[in-house]
Amino acid sequence: MTETATPTRRKTLTLELTGYIMKGVADITLWGGDKACIEMTPVRVRDINEDSLKTHINDAGFGVQSINGAICDIYEDYEGTLQYKETISIGEVSRSTSEYYVENY
Repeated sequence: MTETATPTRRKTLTLELTGYIMKGVADITLWGGDKACIEMTPVRVRDINEDSLKTHINDAGFGVQSINGAICDIYEDYEGTLQYKETISIGEVSRSTSEYYVENY
């Protein structure tokens, strides 16, 4: 018996953009005045303008004197499937935070 090859049917998967995910490194001032950086907890955001992103910069719950700025990777969220969009620097980011980002991301 011989098998006949049937052409593979094309499949399509459609996902809707449901928002954005912001990940990255926050530039922080520790209690006592030392400067450092910390990986942020990823956050879902609706808009990717600087004001909106600035309100979502975080210290992953660590607790710091201040958050000075951040280097943020923005991903489009298609129903749980993330697609890299861009990297944005927000606020004041020290040289050591920039170097950490380059070495680890």
